[in-house]
Amino acid sequence: MMEPKINPDVIQNETDLLAAAIYIDRYVMDAIDRLDEDFEQINSLTIQTFKQLSQNKYVLNDKVLSGETELSEDVTRNLKEITLYNEQREEQFDTPVSRLQRLCACCDRSFAFYDAVAESASDEAVRARARELVSSAFERSEILKRALGKECGCDGSGCRI
Repeated sequence: MMEPKINPDVIQNETDLLAAAIYIDRYVMDAIDRLDEDFEQINSLTIQTFKQLSQNKYVLNDKVLSGETELSEDVTRNLKEITLYNEQREEQFDTPVSRLQRLCACCDRSFAFYDAVAESASDEAVRARARELVSSAFERSEILKRALGKECGCDGSGCRI
């Protein structure tokens, strides 16, 4: 089974993007929690991710409560597919190295996702939010590369799994 990814083409509005970002942030936080070793350099990643998660949840709640926009069914379906896949595969990522690689891959993929949204979105608010998230995702990947380097499979051209 091929791993599903968040499809940038399903992002129709800022609500969709915020929901995807919250999903990604929660996954990153969970991946950090699953690490067997305590990497002190990752504390800044945890703090940054938590702040972004909190901010995005606040903005999303505000948008939903105001009735500004609704989450599209395509995004909901896409995130459910990814959640199901991750739950099924979780037991395969049972070594410290595989957990590190999974975290690094998630951060790299989130960068690619946000970058694709920033390039393809027709809505300026979505593009602007995606550019902010690109910057954050790049910073996450850099933190991991500095903190973990070869331990997470980074070879200078990006992390892989």
